[in-house]
Amino acid sequence: MRSAITLGLVMVAMTACGGEDVSRVLGARCEVTAECEDRCLVPSDDFPDGFCTADCSSIEDCPSSSDCIDKEGGVCLFVCADDVDCDFLGPRWVCNEENLRADPNTKVRVCRGD
Repeated sequence: MRSAITLGLVMVAMTACGGEDVSRVLGARCEVTAECEDRCLVPSDDFPDGFCTADCSSIEDCPSSSDCIDKEGGVCLFVCADDVDCDFLGPRWVCNEENLRADPNTKVRVCRGD
């Protein structure tokens, strides 16, 4: 029970940092997939501190405020207009162009590591 309360407080604190719904579904920090609902993109230059996400083949597979990117076999990442939109994820997150999974010729802006 104590770990559930601690996890809940961490989730509330993370959500309070930004306007997005950071959760084990999308955006929470992780080191292994067991810490996420679907998948963990382990800590790397592209995903500082790790990133919980969902596998996808189109936007319909992703939570709101995210898009399906043609990276890592298709993953959901938060959409953004500029770097400020990614601040809630941490200091090393920026807004970059990536290819859509459903149409690799189309680029969208999403939060990922710098």
